[in-house]
Amino acid sequence: MRLLRRPLTAAVGAFAAALLLVGCTAEAPAPEAKAGQGGFPLTLHNAWGDVTIQKEPRRVVALGYSDVAVASALGAEVVGSVQSFGSVSGLSQDRNLPYVTPLPEPVTWLNPMDINVEQIATLKPDVILATAAYSLNEQTYELLNDIAPVVTYEKGIYQASGPDEARRIGRALGKETAAQELVTRSEQAVSALREELPGLDGGTYLYGQARAGVAVMVVARDNLTAKFMSGLGLVPLPAVANLRGKGSVPGTIDVSYEQAGLFEDADVLFMTYQSDQYRQQFEKDPVVGRLGIMKSRYVPLDIEVATALQAPNVVAVPWLLDRLKDGLGKVSARRTGS
Repeated sequence: MRLLRRPLTAAVGAFAAALLLVGCTAEAPAPEAKAGQGGFPLTLHNAWGDVTIQKEPRRVVALGYSDVAVASALGAEVVGSVQSFGSVSGLSQDRNLPYVTPLPEPVTWLNPMDINVEQIATLKPDVILATAAYSLNEQTYELLNDIAPVVTYEKGIYQASGPDEARRIGRALGKETAAQELVTRSEQAVSALREELPGLDGGTYLYGQARAGVAVMVVARDNLTAKFMSGLGLVPLPAVANLRGKGSVPGTIDVSYEQAGLFEDADVLFMTYQSDQYRQQFEKDPVVGRLGIMKSRYVPLDIEVATALQAPNVVAVPWLLDRLKDGLGKVSARRTGS
């Protein structure tokens, strides 16, 4: 998607703009990995060929948010980790992901938008996890494979479901049973919320990113964000989802602020922003500001929530549900009359 040593300001802008990347769909469950007796050596199929891990890894480098979240939760020794996007963009001083137990020092923090091969080599990893590495491409993959086996996605970025991604990481680390426990815990969190908020089934939502004069609204139903929402019982508001035209990124539709009246019937409106300036422009727009939904069913999402919502990993799901609960409660209350 992007590569190696880009200026940080350009990289941050590109990643913020890509938070609504929804052209990718969840793939079918991956075929079983080939393993010898005791689980290793283990061969996994990557997008750019097979990779073999000779023995259970000890030192782990994680280049994607799902990678560090799952590896950390499985008790792996993470010696190098991508830092939170909030810290990259200057919105937070905490480099740890908000839903991950803080990594013990001395961990080497890596820029998610700038894969530094030389820096990673100094960490002497046994395996490099890159199932959700936004900046990875084939050239960088080959360079990293000279350092240690690289476990990446099978087909493309954000095409595997969170559970399948967790199982793949668990296989690579020799912790398949523990990975399945993470999956189960995530599924239980969703079930518990649906039981607590019985009015979610059939509820309508809108999720988008406000930019200069337009709201880029997610309307595709086959991407990871939509599948997560569908798992909660929600569907995109048809008045927006059925609009014709192309959005700024695949799977979206650009809705000008003059058309914002289309948002009114949604049970909840989730919005994220590239900057505070865009948020103010959206909220203070004369058309948007008059909408009833803005007074009662509008929920702004910060950058960390938007990042997690782009491709919800099983570790992030309970935390993500807590951050969305206020908006989801509005859906339930509106539909049940409570």
